[in-house]
Amino acid sequence: MRPGRPLTQRLFIAFRLPAPVIEALTIWQHDTIAHVPNLRLTTPAQLHITAVFLGSTPGAEVQAVQTVIGHAMRNARRPIFRIDRYHETARVGMLTLREERVGHDPYAGRANELTGHLMVALEASGRYVREFRAWRPHVTVARFGASPRLRLEPPPVAPFAPTDVALYESALSSAGSTYTVLKAFPFRDEPAAPPARS
Repeated sequence: MRPGRPLTQRLFIAFRLPAPVIEALTIWQHDTIAHVPNLRLTTPAQLHITAVFLGSTPGAEVQAVQTVIGHAMRNARRPIFRIDRYHETARVGMLTLREERVGHDPYAGRANELTGHLMVALEASGRYVREFRAWRPHVTVARFGASPRLRLEPPPVAPFAPTDVALYESALSSAGSTYTVLKAFPFRDEPAAPPARS
């Protein structure tokens, strides 16, 4: 471990968004929710789709986590997401996503398949405990102390494919979280084909 690195690191794995999607979401944030009091916008650098949240992880195990991700990415196929709707929890405003069927795939679920493989492999290695709830892809766009109960139309963003998958470190502070990409893992296929027509 390099001098000055913490003994544990707060880690998560996420799909990274393409630049045009980040730009569109940032414009939508400022046009629709930036004026809401007691609300903190997610910055462009914080926009992502979480796959697996590992939480506090010994720094000595980061390389092993990267190895697990690398193995899972060998056969991973690039998914396509579509923004579904705006949704709030008690503390978070998010855009929920759904997967699109890609090319000649018999069903939609490439991201769900990869996320499931990561969860199983990380759990088998003793570095993760799966939650008893389904994985639901989303992009967090705002945080607040209490839900403002907004009813918003989602941004008109076309279906998109993530650029890659990354292992992030999250550093907490009073000003919010700072995310640092520790390593990015490219998809080995070509960019995903347009969604299949039903």
